[in-house]
Amino acid sequence: MQTRKFAIVGGDKRNVALAEKLFRLGHRVKMYGFSDYEKETPMQCKNLYETISEAEYIIGPIPCCHNGGVLNTPFHNKPVLVEDVFRLIKPSQTFLAGYIKQEIMDLAKKYDVKIIDLLSREELLVLNAIPTAEGAIKIAIEETDITLHGNNMLVIGYGRIGAVLSGMLRGIGAKVSAVVNSTHKEALANSFGHNAIHHEDMQLHLKAADIIFNTVPKVLLDKNNMKHIRQETLIIDLASPPYGVDIKAARDFGLKVLFTNSLPGKIAPVTTADYILKAVNHIIAEGGPHEE
Repeated sequence: MQTRKFAIVGGDKRNVALAEKLFRLGHRVKMYGFSDYEKETPMQCKNLYETISEAEYIIGPIPCCHNGGVLNTPFHNKPVLVEDVFRLIKPSQTFLAGYIKQEIMDLAKKYDVKIIDLLSREELLVLNAIPTAEGAIKIAIEETDITLHGNNMLVIGYGRIGAVLSGMLRGIGAKVSAVVNSTHKEALANSFGHNAIHHEDMQLHLKAADIIFNTVPKVLLDKNNMKHIRQETLIIDLASPPYGVDIKAARDFGLKVLFTNSLPGKIAPVTTADYILKAVNHIIAEGGPHEE
């Protein structure tokens, strides 16, 4: 195995676990952006330049940023600007992170930084659906006073997360209805024993739902749909921005909505770090970013 040089800059427990895995595999690893983490490791550096200067691959957070051009560093005591990171990256180096917004992509172009969005990797998206679904079920159990078994679950969207979540819910005995947007997804959902509902018919099924899980990053639960949802129904929004729930309408109707962020990193950071490591290894084997 060829020894590589990695810099881990910012991120949550997934990135800490990833650094430890890379180190145990014999790679050279330096970390920055973890000053407030619960424990120190020999890999931690106090200087951003020292962290990045010799690395072949700089791995940032998932999501890359929470606020404009500020890197997502929940365990650091001061903001880390993406621009400060990009200024230090040489053309021979590659920056990897997840959920990279267009403004960050544009900034990378300005500084001639090779950049890869880890969440553009299908293998990572598929695997990430597992801890996301498990996390959603954990939240549903903790935030309700009913069993999921025997009760009505409505899953809006039947993509990677929706399909995995629907399967897990059915596996514990819940009655699952899946809102789909194509005849292909309808057939797929039905083949796994779910009740497939097309978007245009969703309104007819909202009243029966005990828990609603949204996975679609588009506001489908608007005020016209909210009036059909019972007040005791819990809504869990698993989508990325702009999410799928009109929060003002939900407040007006007195509905409980929980927005989730970075569930894989909260629910299973060690397992998710394995997923990221696999994606990174595939990227290295493929030779990094490809020209358009």
